[in-house]
Amino acid sequence: MNFHVLTLFPQMIENTVNTSITGRAVKNEKITLQTVNIRDFADNKHMRVDDYPYGGGAGMVMQPEPVYRAYESVKTHSLAAAQGKRPRCIYLTPQGKVFNQTMAEEFALEEELIFLCGHYEGIDERVLEEIVTDYVSIGDYVLTGGELAACVMIDAISRFVPGVLNNEESSQFESMQDNLLEYPHYTRPETWHGKQVPQVLLGGAHDKIGQWRFEESVKRTRERRPDLLEQNRPVTVAYFSPTEGTRRAAELLAKGLTQNPTYLDLTRRKFRKQIRNFQEQELLVAAAPVYGGQLPRVEEGLFTNLRGNRTPCVLMAAYGNRHYDDTLAQMKEILSNQGFLCIGAIAPVIPHIYSEKLGVGRPDETDGEIFRKFSVLIKKRIQEAEQEGFTEIFLPGNPKPEPKIMKPVEKQFIKEKCTNCQACVQKCPVNAISRETLEIAPEKCISCMRCVKICKTGAREFDASLVRQYLESNYSVPREIEYF
Repeated sequence: MNFHVLTLFPQMIENTVNTSITGRAVKNEKITLQTVNIRDFADNKHMRVDDYPYGGGAGMVMQPEPVYRAYESVKTHSLAAAQGKRPRCIYLTPQGKVFNQTMAEEFALEEELIFLCGHYEGIDERVLEEIVTDYVSIGDYVLTGGELAACVMIDAISRFVPGVLNNEESSQFESMQDNLLEYPHYTRPETWHGKQVPQVLLGGAHDKIGQWRFEESVKRTRERRPDLLEQNRPVTVAYFSPTEGTRRAAELLAKGLTQNPTYLDLTRRKFRKQIRNFQEQELLVAAAPVYGGQLPRVEEGLFTNLRGNRTPCVLMAAYGNRHYDDTLAQMKEILSNQGFLCIGAIAPVIPHIYSEKLGVGRPDETDGEIFRKFSVLIKKRIQEAEQEGFTEIFLPGNPKPEPKIMKPVEKQFIKEKCTNCQACVQKCPVNAISRETLEIAPEKCISCMRCVKICKTGAREFDASLVRQYLESNYSVPREIEYF
């Protein structure tokens, strides 16, 4: 991330940014800082850049030409200009949108940012109209200039730049991620001024500690910032993932949306039979793999046990590098009919269950960046909906496709290797394996290969060589993630 600051007081910016964590980030070249003194572009010997306002009134106004020249000195050599684009220029002003965590994440996705720091009564409106892309305020009060505000934003944005925070600091990475305040912190000594560290923190049970911290965050937010609590939106990730590829992709997305996701594993039959109700103030992430361009067909129907109440939802169709075809459209049709509002959808590539080449290593680092952009987009849509309401998105594909006849995949059961542990029976997502004979009922099997994956003795094998040869011959070029 490259930060450029147009200012009358470069030292004010440099002294702050070159200190502490951001200072270390500059030293380690995770971020760069360039300050540009607007006075260097004045056209008079006294280096004046201000003048009296037209129409009268108290104070002085910064002239447009020095500001424009300073901006052009950065723009000419910017990464955006090299790509034929306009660099993002942020003007710090009480008249702008109030800066928040989602904005920090969004700005961190840029390669470079220009900050414009005003002084006096402000800057001539004409140059603002020509160069500024974003008007941002750090709060409803007035400062003597934009330098402190720029430093605040640079600090908050830098925390989202990969490599800026180390492991010890990264736990604080998104303390406002869920519109909740941080839980209380304690360190040695165990007893201080007669006050004891909460016992749950001394026991080492990570699940209990996590639950305590979440409850304390909610409690503290309710006491100190109830306005934030009203914006908190619990996230549930409901996924069907026989071989874990979809689950891993869904977890990556959930990480960008919340620190406290709830997971609902619809691969397990018992959870597909339980009706689950969602309220308007929640968010559902529904994730499924793509089988032959469609949603896997299970007896109960995927996601049919979920009930929404104008609940926003985000869809994920994970596929092995061929195409997702009708899957997202199918998912939207099902969930919309059950009270959900589809506000976003993504189709990531994951390893194909029949090929060791297609989708290998996906999602990768590049995919991770796309997931970050998508999660920021979803959070922006949620924030905008607080004022304007949600708008459902359009998705390509046939929402009610005719079932495809899948090419059969030959499966083998090697009885000599079987220990009769019954794991394949219990974990088959469609109840296709006989408890008595351990044979697979072909009319029920969806060829998800979960039984092969979980068998520890290798008693189950499959031969998908013909399908694999076809796929690898026609779909070997890596596809990019699509999102809506």
